[in-house]
Amino acid sequence: MLRRLAAALVLLAILLAVSGCGDDSSSPDVCGKRDDLKKAVDSLIEVNPVSDGTTEVRARLTAVQDAASELASAAGDEFAPQVKAFKESTAKVATDVKGLTGSDKTAALSALATDVPAVRTSYDALMDAVGSACD
Repeated sequence: MLRRLAAALVLLAILLAVSGCGDDSSSPDVCGKRDDLKKAVDSLIEVNPVSDGTTEVRARLTAVQDAASELASAAGDEFAPQVKAFKESTAKVATDVKGLTGSDKTAALSALATDVPAVRTSYDALMDAVGSACD
């Protein structure tokens, strides 16, 4: 089970690692929150589910979701559709990871296979949208 979780998170890491953000200390608050989100995503990518466990994976997913909420607050309605899509996709992955500790691990792993790529798609859309205002 942990190997499958590790494989799913490696896939998430690969999918998200390609997306990048610039670092500009004179950026408006929304750009700083974008950078905070990227740091949270990078931290999630670095987690080792085998040695760190699902509790750490869930904690880092929560940090990503919190950073997305902070970005949404800073941006107001400007990037609302992209933030909403990203938050929904990460919530699905969080539910999938939580399901790995339940009785139907096969369903959770199956869901991860489709939900992880959705995180990449929504993350890219969010970073592209915010990047247009920051870069």
